[in-house]
Parts: sequence; structure tokens; C-alpha cells
Amino acid sequence: MMKECSYCHTKNSDKSKFCEQCGKPLGENGSTNEPHETSKSTVAQKNIQPVLIGAIVALVGIIIGIILFIYLKPNNTSALSSESSRTETTSTTKNSSQTETTSSKKEAENYDEIIKVAKELNIEGKYKESELKLASIPVSVLGKPEWATIKEAIENLTNLNNKGLQEQKKSSDNVQQNDDPSTFTGDLAKWANTYTFYYSQSSQKQSRLTIATNGGVTQSNYDGTQYFGRATIVNASGDILSYNTDTLYPTRMPSTKTINSNVKITIQWDNNGGSQNLYGYLSYSSRLVLTDGLNKGSGVNEVWITY
Repeated sequence: MMKECSYCHTKNSDKSKFCEQCGKPLGENGSTNEPHETSKSTVAQKNIQPVLIGAIVALVGIIIGIILFIYLKPNNTSALSSESSRTETTSTTKNSSQTETTSSKKEAENYDEIIKVAKELNIEGKYKESELKLASIPVSVLGKPEWATIKEAIENLTNLNNKGLQEQKKSSDNVQQNDDPSTFTGDLAKWANTYTFYYSQSSQKQSRLTIATNGGVTQSNYDGTQYFGRATIVNASGDILSYNTDTLYPTRMPSTKTINSNVKITIQWDNNGGSQNLYGYLSYSSRLVLTDGLNKGSGVNEVWITY
């Protein structure tokens, strides 16, 4: 049996211990198989290395993915929360704006209906009823620019009602004689007029005060009630407490001041309502003003003014 050199693959005698060609020792089993086994081991190692590298790369990728997920998730949640908050705020603002617009529209329709009814009453000669209807519109509304047309309509209708009331009183059999010093004649006739309550404090409901030339008095209130009475007038001078009436329709309490009155109007209210004194003077804006001169809180109890 021939021995094959595992190095140069030369066939040698089975008795030879060294290769006749290369001189390398000839082993029975180990020398022949060693290079072959070494080659297999090398191939196995080469096959294992790519697998290990792939596993390491995959593991590193997973770790990086977990880290990015942990750090980016709160930011995304915060961004979503912020976006949601902005959406809710925008929605709330739109809803609020729509509600205000709807409320303002309904309010305007309500005032238009009141004026419409008041005009019909005026045409029918029901001047007191017309004034009472107008009195249901708060004076504070008239000071707002957006209600300018409402204010103009009320003022025009009030003037028509006032003229109608004066004509009715002139034709009444109960008109007092012109020579009666307590009636609104001569220089005192201008005080027979329609006045609007200048500034309402808490719980006050006064709206309009109409004084006829024969002394008849009608006070209309926001709650729909009316008071009636009789007035007399005399010339009078004295220092009386009143408001500063520079503002046409005040929304805040005006400052107070002391004025010098021109006349004193005494009203005797019906149904045992007692008597009340109002002091009249001409304001710097050429409007007639009536004040009771009494303190109420930090302001004046009653101040009435013509428009």
C-alpha cells in the first residue's frame, strides 16, 4: 500500500517515513488528515463570522430603535396635545363668536319689534302706552354705537308721543287756567317735557318721566309699571347735588357736582304715593335737568334729563 504525502501528494512506499519528493514526514493517519481538518476548521470559521456580524448589527439597530422611540414619543405626544389644544381653542373661539352674533341678532330683532308696537300705539293716539313700550328698552343700550339707529328711532318716537300728550292735555277740560302760578305756562312751560332717567344704580327701575302742561305726571319704569301724579312748579334758586351730565348716555357712574337750581317742581303721587321735590336747571349742553338732590351710595338718587 502506497503512502501519499499530504503536502505534495506524492505516492511513496508504505515503508517510507519521509516523502521521497519533499522530505516531509509521512504520518499514518494524522499527517494525512491534518491539513484537511485545518481547511474545514478555517471554512467553518469563515462561515460563522458573517452570521455574528449580522447579529451584532441587528442588535445595535434594535437598541437604537428603542432609544429613539423612548425619546421621540413624549415630543410627539406633546405636539399632538398642543395641536389638539389649538384646535379646541379655535373651535371654542368660533363657537363663542357665533353665539355672540346670534345673541346680538336676537336682541336687535327684539328692539325692532318693541319700536314697531310703540309706533302703532302712537298712530292710534295711545301716547302713554307707546312711551311705556319704549321704556322697556334699557337706557344703557342707547349709549352703544352699534345701536345708533335704535336710539334715533326711540328719540323720534318719544318726541311724537310728547307732542301728542301735550295736544291731549290742551283739549282736556281739566287744564288749569293760565293765570295759575303753579302751572307750566310762560317761561315755565319748557319744563313740561319728557325726561329720561340719566343713570340707574342697583335696583333702580325708572325709565321716563313725562310732565304735561297741566301738571299731569307719568313715570314709566323698566318693569312695565307706571306711576301717576300731579306737579306744580315755582321759581327757586339754591345749591343742589346733581351729576355731571357731559356724557350723553353714561355706562359708568358720572361724577357728582353742586348746581344752582332755577325751578322747584313738586310732584304729588297718586294712591298715597307721597310727594317728591325735583329741582330743575339748564345744563351746559342746553338740556333740561331735574334732580332730587339726594345722595344714593356714592351718586345721586334721581337725575332726569331731556334729549
